[in-house]
Amino acid sequence: MKLHVENLCKAYGSTIALDHLSITFENGIYGILGPNGAGKSTLMNILSLLLDKTDGNITLDENDIVKMDTTYLDHIGYMPQENCLYDDFTLFESLCYVGALKGMKKTEAGLQANELAKEVGLADVLHKKIKTYSGGMKKRAMFAQTLMNHPDILILDEPTAGLDPQKRIELRNIISQLSKDKIVLIATHVVSDIEYIANQIVLMNHGKIIKVGSTKDLIQSIDGKVFERCIEEGQLKQLESKYRISNLRYEQGKLIARIITDEAPLENGIRITPDLNDVYLSYFQEIS
Repeated sequence: MKLHVENLCKAYGSTIALDHLSITFENGIYGILGPNGAGKSTLMNILSLLLDKTDGNITLDENDIVKMDTTYLDHIGYMPQENCLYDDFTLFESLCYVGALKGMKKTEAGLQANELAKEVGLADVLHKKIKTYSGGMKKRAMFAQTLMNHPDILILDEPTAGLDPQKRIELRNIISQLSKDKIVLIATHVVSDIEYIANQIVLMNHGKIIKVGSTKDLIQSIDGKVFERCIEEGQLKQLESKYRISNLRYEQGKLIARIITDEAPLENGIRITPDLNDVYLSYFQEIS
């Protein structure tokens, strides 16, 4: 299966949300990473047919997704950023309702609801009202809805928004486990959400794709540009105006700055191995 995006544009008056964006998605997990306002949610909404494009083409196996309409929708599962659950429904009722919307028979939807509740760790609360769920449980319930009728394409918009670190990890692991043989798009601005599970990371900013690669490839793209240097506190503002500061820490009473710079080697700096947070700052943080 191949989802191909070509010269995709979206404009709101004079504001350009997507600017001639082109990419092809195949089976695997893609992390769509970028700051707020990069165009990630706009892309997710257009791919889910919730928003009309201004220009460009999107095809699934060479078929225009707009012309495919409901046939295309049969292939996708969409998890929005905001809570889309009915609090007075039980999870079983909610999953069966989504199944009905997807054209599933009642018996089939019921069987699948039980199966998915087990897979997302909610079998023991399947028949409790969703208003009794914690935030993390509601996110898992939303993901279970996304999986109803076994879609081939999962479109997840900021799936871990509002969760604490432990709940982020739990949901991230569930997404990874249940995403085999699917196209999975995860839009996020949180590096840890996709650092370990994404096969490819798509860096987006100002409505454009600026870099695509594996975590290893992206880290390698800034290899030799990350340094640690012992600094005086009075030097910090001057350094921040010139370099990207990835991290600060005190070590034995000394202030150590983690610095990203194209001006290698950095005077009095020790070259260190980059991580994906360094990549994020390198591509997105503008020097003030």
